[in-house]
This record gives sequence, structure tokens and C-alpha cells, in this order.
Amino acid sequence: MQAVHPHVSQREDLMSFLCFIVLSGEGELSYEEQTYQLSEGDCVFIDCRKAYSHSTSDNLWSLQWCHFYAPSLPAVYEKYKERGGRPVFHPDDLTPFTSLLTDLYNLASSSDYIRDMRINEKLGTLLTLLMEQSWHPESVTVSRKRMELAAVKEYLDEYYTEKLTLDDLSEKFFINKFYLSKIFKETYGTTVNNYLISKRITRAKQLLRFTDMTVDEVGAAVGMGDANYFSRMFRKVEGISPREYRKL
Repeated sequence: MQAVHPHVSQREDLMSFLCFIVLSGEGELSYEEQTYQLSEGDCVFIDCRKAYSHSTSDNLWSLQWCHFYAPSLPAVYEKYKERGGRPVFHPDDLTPFTSLLTDLYNLASSSDYIRDMRINEKLGTLLTLLMEQSWHPESVTVSRKRMELAAVKEYLDEYYTEKLTLDDLSEKFFINKFYLSKIFKETYGTTVNNYLISKRITRAKQLLRFTDMTVDEVGAAVGMGDANYFSRMFRKVEGISPREYRKL
């Protein structure tokens, strides 16, 4: 596709994935709150269920592109990202991509009686090429950290009323407790302990407002059985005691 004048294409909620290559010229892609400047040799692979837009500059671009979808593609794209795959990359050799896309165009306009099977085969090869390009170990570390933390946070959200320590989490998730403490704060802006306290106090406020449980019973119900500790932490977070909060 050769652009004939500067333009912007803006979409969202498309049930497809988009791969395109800039053969010549320049343009811009906006995707997931990031803007990418594109030029000859750049390749794009994005999830079109999310909002995106792309536009050519005055130096009109020429693209080869393909929208495609399959029920397994969302999981494939997640794996692509886990491996460090990026929305925009610059392959050392464009030829495998241009050849595949040319083959897809030719197949789409052919009368081959098993055309759909051949198209599926080519799309499988395209996905393999994209996955090969995705391997960025430095990004994989970040991805793995994100997945590990998501599991830890999900566990805290479910079991925050129980007695939990860094040692417990370290043992359960096979993560060094000092490393866990460091990356949890880097990612969520708070320590594991403060996150737990915040969850417990939020739940305590609900129980104080909507139940007849005593203050001591509320403290025990949210995992803070020591009445003095509960009262102290509640005051630290809310600025007033549990009893004063209940009166309000």
C-alpha cells in the first residue's frame, strides 16, 4: 500500500492483530500510550482490540500489512510480550517478512481450492517469524518480575486477613525475600507490609460501618488480633481511632 497523501488511521476494539512493515517513507504509531516514529525497515505487531492510530508524514510511506485473527492469538501475543516482544522492532533482514506478506496477498486473490489452508500455513510462518524476533532477554526479566509480582499481589488480596510474613511469601513463591521486598516497592510504590495494612484497614472500616462486631472482633477478623496494634495502625492510617471512626 502506497500512501497518496498524509493521513491518520485511528481504530479500536477491532477483533484482530496487525502486522505491517514500512517499505519506504516515514510515519508514526500511537499505541498503549506510547508514540513510535517509524521509518523504512521498521516492523509493527500490535493487538487491535486496543486503541491505536498510525499516520504517514509528508514523506509518504509505503506499507505491506496484514490484519488477522484466531482464538489462540491473544495467548500467542501474551507469550510474544513475555519473551520481550515489542510493538515496533527493526529486523536485520526484512526479506522473510516481505516475501511472506507478498505470498499472502497473492493467495488471497487466487482461486486455489485450498486457498484458506495455504493462507493459514503462511500466517503460522509469519507468527513464527514474529516470535523469533521477540526474544529480548533484558525485557524478559522485567516480564517475569511482573508476572511473579502479580501472583504475589493476588495472593495478598485473597489472604490478607491471615498472618503473612515476607518469609512465608518467599517460601511460597520461591523468591528471595529481599528481592521481593525491593521489586514490590518499585512496582506498587509501597512495601508488602504497608500494602497488607492498607488492605486490612480498608476491610476494618467496612466492618465498623456495616456490622455490630466489637472493635476487638473487627481487628481479629482482619488479621490484627492484637487490639493495641490494631488501634495503633488504624489511627496511623486514618488519623482517628476505630471507635471514633465508628461514631462518625
